[in-house]
Amino acid sequence: MAQSSTRYEESRRSILSSRDARQAVLDWHLGAGRTIVALSLAVPGVRKVPPGAGALFAWALREIGRAFPGAERLDTRIDALGPFALWSTETWPDAAKARCVALEACRPAARLLDLDVYSPEGAPVDRASLLLLPRPCLCCDQPARECIRLGAHGFPELAARARELLAGLGA
Repeated sequence: MAQSSTRYEESRRSILSSRDARQAVLDWHLGAGRTIVALSLAVPGVRKVPPGAGALFAWALREIGRAFPGAERLDTRIDALGPFALWSTETWPDAAKARCVALEACRPAARLLDLDVYSPEGAPVDRASLLLLPRPCLCCDQPARECIRLGAHGFPELAARARELLAGLGA
């Protein structure tokens, strides 16, 4: 039992450290007068790079390059939270968010992408600011935040759905 507890604490510290490092690089670039686009994967569970996740991330990198010609990639890494990349673009924030929402919806596995947009002043740009519906749940058509808040789906169901989406990539 003590060994399991130690592994949990190590994993927890690693995840928290990764969050802090990501936030630090984001903070460094926020407010610099350009729109920032952050890409990560929203894969439930401890294993953040399961089979297919690398292919999805590589696809997303290419698609972001197409969606934001001339964007500068500021950072790319893989940490305890999985893969992460950050871009700076001249694209107007609302237009950038609209492109990101379209990318998240363009194929089933893209539902596992998490694309965040920040204005040149550093403010997050969300779906509501574009009068868009909230992001749907991974397992049903309800808003994801509501399902998370209510605990509507257990971890096994969420993880199975993510594996199913990633398997559809053929990777």
